[in-house]
Amino acid sequence: MLHDAELLLGLSRHLSAYGVSPAHAALESLQFGGQVYELAWRLRSSQVSSAVKLAAIAIEAKIGPRQLDREILPTLEQLGWVEGRRDADGTLVSIEALIPPPAELIDAASRMLDIVMATPLQRAALLLLRATTVQPLEYSTALQAVSVEFGEEAAREAVRHLVSVQLLRQVNGDDGRTVLFNPNIWVGDGDVARAALKAEDARANVEVGALIEEVAEAPGLPEAHVKSTEPRWVDFAVSQGLVQRSVVQTSSGDEQRFLFTPHLGRDAFGVASGDPSGHVRQLVGSMIYAATFASWKLHSPGGFLYTLIRDGEAGNVPQIATDYPMLETAGTIEVVPHGTWGGYRMRLLQSDVAEAALEILDSRGASRTTNPGSLASIGDQRSYSHIERERARMASEATTDDVTAQRLIDALRDVTAKRSF
Repeated sequence: MLHDAELLLGLSRHLSAYGVSPAHAALESLQFGGQVYELAWRLRSSQVSSAVKLAAIAIEAKIGPRQLDREILPTLEQLGWVEGRRDADGTLVSIEALIPPPAELIDAASRMLDIVMATPLQRAALLLLRATTVQPLEYSTALQAVSVEFGEEAAREAVRHLVSVQLLRQVNGDDGRTVLFNPNIWVGDGDVARAALKAEDARANVEVGALIEEVAEAPGLPEAHVKSTEPRWVDFAVSQGLVQRSVVQTSSGDEQRFLFTPHLGRDAFGVASGDPSGHVRQLVGSMIYAATFASWKLHSPGGFLYTLIRDGEAGNVPQIATDYPMLETAGTIEVVPHGTWGGYRMRLLQSDVAEAALEILDSRGASRTTNPGSLASIGDQRSYSHIERERARMASEATTDDVTAQRLIDALRDVTAKRSF
């Protein structure tokens, strides 16, 4: 069963890929709660951070300085997750992270919803998202389950907005009834899959099925190494949520994409079980990139992570001081000076993330050599796009249905009639 904390974080990342729409207005408090969780996951284990470092982490998390100072930070302080230190003028100097363990973070979702003052519509949307992730539901059944607690109007509105951002899909069955399901889970399953893909090319089932089998055998498979099908079917599978794609962007502007399947852990947004922050996938993609595409290859990603977990630190080169922002802004590592010759080392902050990533790398048959290779390969990596945002980016714009369009027109005409320009 998914927790509300995971739904909030995933929903926030998903919505960030779309242009602002009526769905954003309707689900705004949920997106805000997800942004609070986003920053909390990144600050976990970081102890004291300067205001400058906090701002850099927030920007990487798609949170602007104004929102950070006026909304996110006060909410984190209200939750007791950070403690700000300010100078005599009230300017933030640093924060002390008091982030609880992951289990407590997840359990705090109910309190979070109260703090952000989630409306009945927003709570109905969370319940619908969770219910249709667990199993496909006939429309009236799903509506009834939500209406009991939040009312029929809130339930219908929640369906409309989740459909517009492609977190719900409606499919008409052969008997005329409508089925609601989460397309990121159920597109490839049974009758729902056949109904959802009926209008697609007749080759879709064969091509996507072969791709899923290939990716399931090697989680984190570089997209450039796919042999089972053509690139257009990879794009189709990603857009349907059958295959998940994360992206590592290099300092030269190039991108390398890595593929996962829901079999690694099925949930509403494709986040692996035990990886609510998505940072395990980020680290896996980073390591595979360094071993596969970099000019100075990391010979043994597993060996590097094993050393980092065992010793808590790794590396001793000057470039670490400036070339490793992706993993540092994620809160996975921090960079510290080492020695007297201008060297720097990576210090592991979130060992659970590294351990989970090592398990995935081991499942791919990666060896742990004593000489893992050059750390310069990781330094090429500048930014990361989480799978929730990457999948939503394929749509980029939420659809405006007839009801929403009519409401917008009515609002505009009402303003014009009153000459309140």
